[in-house]
Amino acid sequence: MDPLALLVLAGAGLGAWWLHRYQRVPERLRLRGGGRYDTEAEVALHVALHEGRSRGHEWLSSLHVLYGLLQDETVATAVRRAGGDPEALEDRALAALDAHEVTADTANEAAWILAYAVAAAEDTGRAASCTDLWAALSRSGSQGAALVDAAGVSRVAVLFLLFHGAEPEITEELTGDVHVVLRNDHYTTREFVCDVLERVFELPSAEANTRMLATHEQGRAVIGRYAVPVAREKILETRRLAKARGFPLWIGVEPT
Repeated sequence: MDPLALLVLAGAGLGAWWLHRYQRVPERLRLRGGGRYDTEAEVALHVALHEGRSRGHEWLSSLHVLYGLLQDETVATAVRRAGGDPEALEDRALAALDAHEVTADTANEAAWILAYAVAAAEDTGRAASCTDLWAALSRSGSQGAALVDAAGVSRVAVLFLLFHGAEPEITEELTGDVHVVLRNDHYTTREFVCDVLERVFELPSAEANTRMLATHEQGRAVIGRYAVPVAREKILETRRLAKARGFPLWIGVEPT
């Protein structure tokens, strides 16, 4: 669930080569050269590199990565569905790149984003995707993330759409008891899930850990059986907490 523990290992190697002048980097980004990125992510990163090179930038930054991601139709669609304007956000990114002085500090932001994305992917035996890159950008506290915020786009809403699709509704037609269900993702930390299960659902610590592990290992887990009003209250509180932390946690109901 949580790639942060892997960042030390992934970032130690990945960040080191990334901090070289990035004109030398494209060969190392190729999927065929090590399987770090899937095709769409590779394209997005090459677009990012091209935009930097065309401006004579010595270092890649989070703004370059953001611009590259916005060229991916899946990302652009998710931004639009989250209530944003991907074309306007792209214009903001270009304007920021034109006015931006890219330094070694901003290159560190880009290195962190790439390390996080690769760590998240390698934790589940995948090549890093555009979703992984967006998750990393969202968690980075970078200039690219700040630009998304300034455009009025919810980073976590976009991430949720990229990973899960639409958030499940709890309709008024539901009555009686329902099962509250969690689904796994690659970015929500295990600690957060356990904390929510203990605080919001009042599960004992050992049971919370068991349900968290079941979600992580099986892709989903039933948390418990609740009356609809109680389930709705607990789910809305969990979603509020998850969004405040930037986690795309899926929680919903199923019939008993």
